[in-house]
Amino acid sequence: MALGGFYIWTFTYQLIRSSSLKFKALKTAEENEAFKGPNNDSETNEKSYLLDNNSQDQLPIRTTKTTENQTVEVSSWRKIVGMVHTILEELTAPPTLGAIVGFLFGSVTWLKNLVIGDAAPLRVIQDSVKLLGDGTIPCITLILGGNLTQGLRKAQVKPSTIIAVVCVRFIFSPLIGIGIVKTAANLGFLPADPLYHFVLMLQYTVPPAMNISTMTQLVDVAQEECSVLIMWTYLVAALALTIWSTVFMWLLS
Repeated sequence: MALGGFYIWTFTYQLIRSSSLKFKALKTAEENEAFKGPNNDSETNEKSYLLDNNSQDQLPIRTTKTTENQTVEVSSWRKIVGMVHTILEELTAPPTLGAIVGFLFGSVTWLKNLVIGDAAPLRVIQDSVKLLGDGTIPCITLILGGNLTQGLRKAQVKPSTIIAVVCVRFIFSPLIGIGIVKTAANLGFLPADPLYHFVLMLQYTVPPAMNISTMTQLVDVAQEECSVLIMWTYLVAALALTIWSTVFMWLLS
């Protein structure tokens, strides 16, 4: 579960944030295009346009190729710098830093003894973190409920989209999970423990994480649509978990 939280707040959060930036840029471009007026430049006509094209065609070919190569190099360098910057942002995000610190204190014995336990000298840190952690679930539920109230009124989610998400989440994903777990067990990568295999298969059947609704709230994009999708997936999960748990136990018995 800790690894899952680490993955959600790194890859998933970055995916949602990048998609929100693209959506906002596209929306801004559409608004600018809608308010853009006609070109009233009196010095611009068809003749000047042809003259400009002819003047561009008369440029040396070697100069044009050199400029194109420099543009490609600059764009490639910018992509690399942007990728490194994105990775550093993900590693320095508060959830990522919290997960790294948690793994560090959990794996190192003497650090764990400083914080965890009744006799730990710094057990106040554990108590404070536990209080904050217990409050995150009600906060996420309130955020999801507030977005759902608005989503049921004005969210524009097509029924085909809801059906597609539910089918992928509760039909294709469990089938893929069965294949992966069975293959890994046959190759000897997993211990011969049916309960362990059952838990691994069950991970492919659970509904989406509620933290996704918090991420959409942070980036201020598609909060209502996300809340509606989560509502339907959790409603279907009540039936899907029961059915797939029965199937998993039948396969592992």
